[in-house]
Amino acid sequence: MSELAIPLPSTADALRREATEPSGPKPRHVFSRRNIFLYGTLIVVAVYYLLPLYVMVVTSLKGMPEIRLGNIFSPPLEITFEPWVKAWSQACTGLNCDGLSRGFWNSVRITVPSVILSIAIASVNGYALANWRFKGADTFFVILIVGAFIPYQVMIYPIVIILREIGLYG
Repeated sequence: MSELAIPLPSTADALRREATEPSGPKPRHVFSRRNIFLYGTLIVVAVYYLLPLYVMVVTSLKGMPEIRLGNIFSPPLEITFEPWVKAWSQACTGLNCDGLSRGFWNSVRITVPSVILSIAIASVNGYALANWRFKGADTFFVILIVGAFIPYQVMIYPIVIILREIGLYG
């Protein structure tokens, strides 16, 4: 009698078997009462917070006669961008009525350089605090963290005063 050679499972077979067999605890049911209640609550809260945004956008796309009908939740019967064009070119902001475009581009001219400068300064600070151990590094880090918690409203008035004194305000 000849012995039949029974091949032993290779490492690849063992790994393949491990990958196809489930491991760990059996997953819970997705539609349990707890999950249904949790997701239902989250959906209600999301709708509650997003409803004003929906009303604002839908109302901005309606004409004045349709707004006067009073149904703020209904979608516009005829979409019009006339209010957007008027706001961009003719809205009165402050003393002049030249629209929102001027303020928008002023904001862009201020925001873009300040974001670039903030990123540059923050990356240099982060690199220095992570890789260089210098005397006072912990104190410097605490000062940065405390400065991050100061509300910007506290800083607006002193900045306006300084800009007025050096002739850059207005």
